[in-house]
Amino acid sequence: MSWLNEKIAQQWRQEGRRYALHVNEFVRKSIAGETPDESELENDGRASFSAEVWEMVKQANAQEDVLRLRAELPPASWPMSEQFQSVMQAVQVVGFIAQDVVLFNISGHTQDGAVYTADSQGVIASAHYHFAGCSPDGVDYAFADETVIRIIRRPDRHLEGQELAMYNWEDIQSSLHNTLPQIESLADCEYPERSLIELIPFNDGQSLLILSTYGVHLVEQSQVSLLHPDPSEIQEYELEDTQIDMGHAAVSRDGRWIAFGSQVSNHMLLDRTQDHTYSLYPEISYPHHAIFTQDNRTVWFNACHFYNGVTIQVKLDEVEVNEKKEDWPIMDENARVYASAETKQGIVIGDAYGYLRCVGTQGQEVWRHFVGGTISSIVVSPDQSKLAVGTYSGMLHVLDLTSEGMDDYGIGTGTIRECERYVLWRGENPMRW
Repeated sequence: MSWLNEKIAQQWRQEGRRYALHVNEFVRKSIAGETPDESELENDGRASFSAEVWEMVKQANAQEDVLRLRAELPPASWPMSEQFQSVMQAVQVVGFIAQDVVLFNISGHTQDGAVYTADSQGVIASAHYHFAGCSPDGVDYAFADETVIRIIRRPDRHLEGQELAMYNWEDIQSSLHNTLPQIESLADCEYPERSLIELIPFNDGQSLLILSTYGVHLVEQSQVSLLHPDPSEIQEYELEDTQIDMGHAAVSRDGRWIAFGSQVSNHMLLDRTQDHTYSLYPEISYPHHAIFTQDNRTVWFNACHFYNGVTIQVKLDEVEVNEKKEDWPIMDENARVYASAETKQGIVIGDAYGYLRCVGTQGQEVWRHFVGGTISSIVVSPDQSKLAVGTYSGMLHVLDLTSEGMDDYGIGTGTIRECERYVLWRGENPMRW
């Protein structure tokens, strides 16, 4: 029995082309300085039959007919958002462990997380690990379960490879408890792996940055340091715990610098060589994200206000000689940035509205592309030809950065084309689309 309802598929394609055409024209006029009429953006009619489309997606997967599925029902996120909001979850892309193999996390924080790999052969769930992280150079990976964090170099699609180091949660928690015996911290978590936001191994696995809902921690050999919140501030302000909101952290490729912060901090920058921490005032309300450029020369900091934000570029050699400098160049003054990655054309930032924006070194927008759903994570493939993007809508998008043009359903100003998508919703098997 064929899975395809040709009448609905035709409606889906027609409405998808119409909607993309209107949105792209609206964006073109906006960029040109015109004032387009928002009433021209009619509602996306695909939402009314999204449930029928989802059933076809599942049936096509069951029959391993995914190529035809993409042709007959071009994937889209926005039309699915209302009907399936309750089952959507964050997808955190960790890295490309091979050119076409993507490693990612789903769920976590309040429940058991899961680690997966995905490629043309299918999606594999790890039987052991609950969370994964990646080194700045994309070579070493950290995998956490209930008892340990293992650092593995160049893992395969089954997450096996050369083990560089192993950190026991018991040792990490014991060290923290000795430092902060009277304060609730990561040391008191019954399930510390559930509190993880980022794991960043570096220094050939001999150093590890742990970003948790309980703060930013640096692990070096057997020593664990709480970087944020600052232990001295915990005492000064008589804080009851180390929990933070909007926590974020990044490590430079050479391992010298660590950028971090949260809703209540400034942009914080630790120089590990000099053992000195710089505090940079944000351009707007709340620090939200940071990324180092691969040449180890600059760090981009984003701060947000509601769903908007401002991103500044800080040159590391300048901050060393002028710590009080405040007029750092603004790279973007629109996006609340949740994730970013560096490509040959510039830094790609992902915003709260579902747009990717590639920004050049002078702050010029190179291109933008809409994937739908708040962007949670972005990773570039080793050869810089693909971009893997995770969203809070439970989608994993694989985008072709080398394509000559968008398809008829793409929304954006560049030539980006989606070549693969995975739908990862609670209570459903992973689906290719």
